[in-house]
Amino acid sequence: MTVAVILAGGKSRRMGEDKAAMFGGVERLQACLAESCIGRTVVLCGPEHRRSHFKGDVMADPPHLRGLHRIIPWAMNALEDDVVLIPCDAFLLTAEAVDALIQGSPEGGVPVDDAGRRQPLFAHLPKGVLLDENAHRVERLLAHLPTVDLKEHRSAFSNFNQPEDLAHPELQLRFP
Repeated sequence: MTVAVILAGGKSRRMGEDKAAMFGGVERLQACLAESCIGRTVVLCGPEHRRSHFKGDVMADPPHLRGLHRIIPWAMNALEDDVVLIPCDAFLLTAEAVDALIQGSPEGGVPVDDAGRRQPLFAHLPKGVLLDENAHRVERLLAHLPTVDLKEHRSAFSNFNQPEDLAHPELQLRFP
């Protein structure tokens, strides 16, 4: 079984509002993932006080771990299954893109967005995949995973960090 882990614990400082609540928020992502081949979806909510912001299967970050580069290996160990990371700002994600990523990266991988940039927060991490646990950043944690270029789904693997990113043409079409 593959578990989707929605990363919804950030402060969204650069965006200026909680990205986990934008454009239908985490509930929209949960519905999208329910249409895919994902067997279970877990929301990684950040600190315990954010747990009540979300419905469904929610896990708080362990308070002794600092940084997503430490939390991802912890979550993989806790879940003991294949994992697909999904950032809460995956406003263009589709079930088809998730399925294509899983099918297109049986050994694991990191997809690219429509600019050809690796997007590690969308990584497919099969059970047992080795991570660089000495890494100090998520990019280094997953640097050894192959790049997966799903040309017809590139925009689905876009994330949005600043208000100006919201001008993305597909985002404007989907959420006028």
